Amino acid sequence: MRQLVEIKNDYGNSVGLEIGKTIRAYDLIKRFCSNLSLDTNIAKAALEAASTCEKAVDVRRSPISIAAALIYVVIQLHDDVKNKIGIRDIANAANVAEGTIRNTYKDLYPSASKFVPAWYANEDKIKKLECNP
Repeated sequence: MRQLVEIKNDYGNSVGLEIGKTIRAYDLIKRFCSNLSLDTNIAKAALEAASTCEKAVDVRRSPISIAAALIYVVIQLHDDVKNKIGIRDIANAANVAEGTIRNTYKDLYPSASKFVPAWYANEDKIKKLECNP
């Protein structure tokens, strides 16, 4: 039988997580992408970014914050979606403050070329990301 523990996000809302399992950003991305009704390619890119980011980048933020910021990065690289889904939408889907996503994005931004999948965005496109969301 699975046991769940509730952790609190920025707004004091609970997020149910399985006891004994280390929670990673990767584990939360599917839920957040589903909440945003994102295309499967965007979700796949965010999942790959989370998997790679975990190994390549040392970011000392909560998995919720990292997942939300990674989704934001991936959306900014998708021309059809970036003007339709903003940071506020992601914050609502993840139940975190917009400022949390902005600050985590600033931590991740310098290393984006290390974790964004090459099939999703090339180096030139990644270089065009804004430093400040």
